[in-house]
Amino acid sequence: MKKIFFTVALLAGLFLTYEAVSVAVYLFSSPSKDETLKIILIEPGTFRKTADQLNREGFVPDVKRFILVARLLGKTSSVRVGEYELKMNMSPYKLLSIITSGKSVVHAVAIPEGYNIYQIALALSDKKLINADEFVKLAKDPQMAKLLGIEEPTLEGYLYPDTYSFTHFTGEKVIIKTMVDRFKEVYNRDIKFGAIKTNKTMHEVVTLASVIEKETGVPEERPVISSVFHNRLKKGMKLQSDPTVLYGKKGDKMNITREDLKTYSAYNTYVIKGLPKGPIANPGREAMIAAIEPAQTNFLYFVSKNNGTHYFSETLNDHNKAVQKYQRNPKSRAGRSWREFSEKHTTKN
Repeated sequence: MKKIFFTVALLAGLFLTYEAVSVAVYLFSSPSKDETLKIILIEPGTFRKTADQLNREGFVPDVKRFILVARLLGKTSSVRVGEYELKMNMSPYKLLSIITSGKSVVHAVAIPEGYNIYQIALALSDKKLINADEFVKLAKDPQMAKLLGIEEPTLEGYLYPDTYSFTHFTGEKVIIKTMVDRFKEVYNRDIKFGAIKTNKTMHEVVTLASVIEKETGVPEERPVISSVFHNRLKKGMKLQSDPTVLYGKKGDKMNITREDLKTYSAYNTYVIKGLPKGPIANPGREAMIAAIEPAQTNFLYFVSKNNGTHYFSETLNDHNKAVQKYQRNPKSRAGRSWREFSEKHTTKN
């Protein structure tokens, strides 16, 4: 009887050893020599659903064995929803390690200086990172702004333009928080001291910087544009900035009529004195520095030269001559618009 028991135990041990070796070999073996990369979206569901998906994609030829080894390793409840980059020749162990890591594929998105909330939403939406309507709703929610430490009605001006990396699961709230946090980092490090020194609030700096950003895309012009606005503010003159009119204008037409210049809005600097109600775009670091460190000039006017740059004048007489030369002369314009050079340029009239 003892001999029979010993024999059975030995056979069972050999069987278990064989199975253990078999599982180990399976775990670390490559199913193919194909090194093709695929991005796989793992959605919520059971582990069986995930295994079936990997099978359909060609990663897991034997679903039952894959599920078995996942159970033995305690991984069936550890799969994280996400977007993963997988190679066709990955072993089951490597596959399990990746889909339980939560390290989703990230997508880079560049937000240019001078984009407003709607343009940022479109850029992120194009990458399928957000729902554009939800993003705009949150960015214009005073409670959301307050929650992030911005005491303004919207987050316009405080979504810092930069290149970011997000996953498809980051979500609108986290993306907005990331952009505001980046703004705070840059502002507190490079702008705050200068703003205090020149007796300007953060809101004033960001608002003026946003107008400067929209007036020119030429870096060296920013301090000069800033000087024009500072000089006008000191003299009690209206800023008369076309981008502010566009921002406050109702409808989606991007041309400005004489009627638009007369129509009141809290952003129309042809009607109101001083700065507009708030930022009209999201400025970058250099525009904010220009807002607190303007060039020392006597310029009060500027007009587009139709090549992406501007002509600056100290007197209205000189300005009118420049307008005649660069804007009213058909040969000078040659059918061109400042928008052909940059969305940031605005013709001064």
